[in-house]
Amino acid sequence: MRKLQETTKESWGSKALNLALMQEHGLPVPAFSVYQCQFFTEAETVVYLEAQQALLENQQITITELSRTLQVWAKEKVLVEYFDEVDELLEQNSTKTFSVRSSATVEDRPDTSFAGQFKTTLDVEVKELTEAIAETIASLYSESSLTYLLHHGIDLAAAEMLVIIQEMVVGDVSGIYFTANPQGILNEHVAVLGQGVGDQVVEDKVATTTLTYYPLDDLTYYDTWEDSPQPSEQQITALKEMSQTLMELFGPRLDIEFTFVQDELFILQARPITTFPKGELEATIILDNSNIVESYPGTTTPLTFSFIKEAYSSVFRGLGRRIVGNRTSAEKKVLAAYEETFEDMIAMVNSRVYYQIQHWYQLLQLLPFSNKIIPIWQDMLGVRQTQVPKTPIHISGWQRIKFSFNILKEFFQAPKQMAQLEADFHRIEDLYDKNYSPITEIEELRALFEEIKAAVLDQWDITLVNDLYAFVFTGLFKKLNQERPEAELELAGIEQIESMKPARALHALAKKVQKDKSYQKQLLALEGDQVAAFLSSDQQPLTHEIEHYRQRYGNRVPEELKLETQTYQTHPAKLIEAILSYQDSEDASQMPQGARLTSRNPLKNYVKKQALLGIQYRESSRLNRTRIYGMMRQLFLTMGERLVETGQLEQVEDTFWLEMNELFSLKQSGHQPQVLVEERQRKAALDKQLPAVSRLLYVGDIIEKPVRSVNLSETVSDQVLFRGIACSRGRIRGEVVRIDDISQITARETQGKIIVTRMTDPGWVHLLAQAKGIVAERGSLLSHTAIISRELGIPSVVNVPGIMSALKSGDVIELDGQAGTVEKLVGGEADGGEE
Repeated sequence: MRKLQETTKESWGSKALNLALMQEHGLPVPAFSVYQCQFFTEAETVVYLEAQQALLENQQITITELSRTLQVWAKEKVLVEYFDEVDELLEQNSTKTFSVRSSATVEDRPDTSFAGQFKTTLDVEVKELTEAIAETIASLYSESSLTYLLHHGIDLAAAEMLVIIQEMVVGDVSGIYFTANPQGILNEHVAVLGQGVGDQVVEDKVATTTLTYYPLDDLTYYDTWEDSPQPSEQQITALKEMSQTLMELFGPRLDIEFTFVQDELFILQARPITTFPKGELEATIILDNSNIVESYPGTTTPLTFSFIKEAYSSVFRGLGRRIVGNRTSAEKKVLAAYEETFEDMIAMVNSRVYYQIQHWYQLLQLLPFSNKIIPIWQDMLGVRQTQVPKTPIHISGWQRIKFSFNILKEFFQAPKQMAQLEADFHRIEDLYDKNYSPITEIEELRALFEEIKAAVLDQWDITLVNDLYAFVFTGLFKKLNQERPEAELELAGIEQIESMKPARALHALAKKVQKDKSYQKQLLALEGDQVAAFLSSDQQPLTHEIEHYRQRYGNRVPEELKLETQTYQTHPAKLIEAILSYQDSEDASQMPQGARLTSRNPLKNYVKKQALLGIQYRESSRLNRTRIYGMMRQLFLTMGERLVETGQLEQVEDTFWLEMNELFSLKQSGHQPQVLVEERQRKAALDKQLPAVSRLLYVGDIIEKPVRSVNLSETVSDQVLFRGIACSRGRIRGEVVRIDDISQITARETQGKIIVTRMTDPGWVHLLAQAKGIVAERGSLLSHTAIISRELGIPSVVNVPGIMSALKSGDVIELDGQAGTVEKLVGGEADGGEE
């Protein structure tokens, strides 16, 4: 047996070669040597192995008999070879121990991993080295290894087993780190850690902790079990840094074995993951929460998801008919080819809602100049990963030309059709008011639901064309004003923007209550259910105004598009609390209206006008959408009341834990779904512990994460200067109020502070109106945060990566809404300065 030298690395086998490369790059690899048995190089070995393989192929022996024969032969060959290092170590009376690992010439290849097939022996004393080497070499001929070899068409004589002898590092915590989840999530890193050495982790002999890391979001959490180890922040940081270095060396998808001695990391081996389906190394499903996270932040219930999934499918199917047509057999054939796309525009994973963004790209590629439109669309939605995946196209060149004319016609008619949609919406409100009653039976409620749904979805797809209208003209406006970055801020000032009306009306109510001390005292004395009774029976003019506000704007609250959200309409006590919390706010009539800047260039003025028109219709349709969701929420809650009366549900709110089809069939089936409701509630409570990930890349099917006990690892950032998208001008210095959970904050707590959050939705208006400025980790120039902050005249910056990890409530920052910067002022004071 001979020790291989550095000059012959190409013959070491990939496992040993990877160790050498890591060592060369200064990575912490325990000292090792690579050895070759002489008998593998002898001609008689080749003849013998070919003869044995022929016996198997001619069915003269079984694979079990062949394995037994070759293992005995290999061990005998090893034991008669001279191994000089053993003698040297024995002479030194070495107290070191070693690990003996395989490095077969056929191992750890892209298409043949041999994972778990070959023998590794840990903590080997010098006197046991020869026996351990024999066991490792003989494992080349185990029954499972032989089966694997022959299955992949590898001749026995072509496989040689080299041996790595490595100084043993006895770690406190060891494990395996995957730079892509082998179950099929490409952008998720997963590590499994356990106490002691690595073989106990691999063989499930110790309790393990699962560590999950998302590099794009720099989010880390770990899931513990029983007595499994809790990784330190130093260990987590070391693993993340190690993974980045190794991916630069060996590629993006690695299986890494490691161990820690206290907080000191040692890398024991690294090899490619080969368990993904062959040829499927690119994501087949891409989930992205850009923009949709504004509407559905956090976790969502099954009823909400089943409702919005059907709504998205119907609206995009309508858009498809608008672009393609639905008259000729050729048009119907094209629509049928895209039916799967229409059905799966969104997905829910661990109770969180995502766009299936590969389907969005597929539909966008139907548009003329899609290569120009897609970047604008990405910019407006705040999509951070801008590469466009390959998607199937089901149309010919001639059809593309025809569809281009269709969409261009719809595009330029969008403002007119949006105006018609606004007018038609009032008829939908009248339909609801005429037919809904709190005592309506389930069959009638469902009929009303279907009638409203049909009326809305029949034309709601025009809002998507209008979104495109707003995106394109906003993108053109930015392009025409590249020499003036501040020109983006001129998109403020839409007269009487619909999204601002609820905030202005709430301010006006608050001022009136503030002036009427007697009435204010009455409101302060109300508790819980007393509020609803007071508002429905009291005849004072202010009470009528509050009730009118509740009916008109009572669904405009944070997370308003979740059916399970408690709104001012369903829970009027929350409205009274909001009114009272506005006591010290400025007069709504004095709110800034934003810039009114114009240009001498007619083209720039035209483009700006169309951008503002698209944005205005976009915001008004979002408020109308909120009202529709309010109607649907009330219908579902009333269905829940009927089901509670029949004993099929225990509480009205249990309605939200059923999908629509389950809810609609419940009365007829007579089922008692309480076990299912409670199971889903438990799952959602666990899912809520998981961090919000912006993008998930799947190979194959979508999978959900099992959750046991999640511990978030908060990255401590020493970064002080951050950059994002400038949305609303002004430079201020102020104290941060960091908002993770909107339900845990009141408007009073945001007053005079700079809000720092992951994202906002339209229902945050009352908080933004109180704040001094706003910084959001997600968002775009047309996100709600951007539009409303411009209208309020408060500085804002959105799409600021890492800002939530770097700041906490009480920190002082300087926010520049024109330059798009946020600076953390270490030891600074909030002086209230503003420019």
